[in-house]
Amino acid sequence: MTLSHSPVLLKRVIESLKITSNGTYVDCTFGRGGHSENILEKIGTKGKLIAIDKDSEAENFALKKFQDDSRFFFEKNNFSNIELIIKKYNGSNKVNGILLDLGVSSPQLDNPSRGFSFNKEGPIDMRMDTENKMTALLWLKEANVDEISKVLKKYGEEKYANKIAIQIKESIKSNKLKTTLDLSKTISGCYPKNKSRKKNPATKSFQAIRIFINKELQELEKILNDCLDLIEKGGRIVVISFHSLEDRIVKNFINKHSQGRNVISNLPIVNLDKELTLKKIKVPLKASEDEIQNNIRARSARMRVAERI
Repeated sequence: MTLSHSPVLLKRVIESLKITSNGTYVDCTFGRGGHSENILEKIGTKGKLIAIDKDSEAENFALKKFQDDSRFFFEKNNFSNIELIIKKYNGSNKVNGILLDLGVSSPQLDNPSRGFSFNKEGPIDMRMDTENKMTALLWLKEANVDEISKVLKKYGEEKYANKIAIQIKESIKSNKLKTTLDLSKTISGCYPKNKSRKKNPATKSFQAIRIFINKELQELEKILNDCLDLIEKGGRIVVISFHSLEDRIVKNFINKHSQGRNVISNLPIVNLDKELTLKKIKVPLKASEDEIQNNIRARSARMRVAERI
């Protein structure tokens, strides 16, 4: 099968899932099926793969490519509904592994009509689920300066958030904000001139607006907590994140459930291990230089792995 892009950290993801022939696995971010395809190659005839994505284009791709594979089940949904999805396709049984490849997918970024890229002209959309009514542009029109500024600070850690928010509202007022390139130009104009930068000035703001519109961090926190009750002992959760906000949530979650409580000296020791539900498997893994050359998106990828105990 020829895929339109290379899955991030593919080999290490498959190794980290510790796939068994008859196991049941969940790919929570199907995208274009790169990880799913390789999971299917590892499981046997009695194994099962449940794939989730809220993108209609991903759904169409999945149903065409894997419709004849009886081990494959696709659900167009938010991955935060994982508990209901697993019950639908796997009954009351727990699963052996869960994969989360967070953020926007390469096909979404590459398609200007989706509005995720600040380098390509398209509508200011940024919806991962196009059935949702709230586009990025509609929200920018409805929100006030303070609301926009708070989102840019919270989800983009944007230094010039207030200045950018003011200019966005001015551009909307003068009817100059219609495309992603208009938005990118407006944001870039708020940065000091003649200053060398590694990243496009619009990077943080586009990230912040996208995260807010799609409720990405809220969904991440919910699925992580749900996973504790959905994975069999010995099963694993693998999470790939692409910015510090996501990675911080994943790191804190794994630490919370793998390190236990602090023990006060001179007090009777109780069985603290009974509260631990996860074992940390690896420190964050970064992509190799070869992987980055093959898929530039892998440059900022960080992978964390935990095992249910």
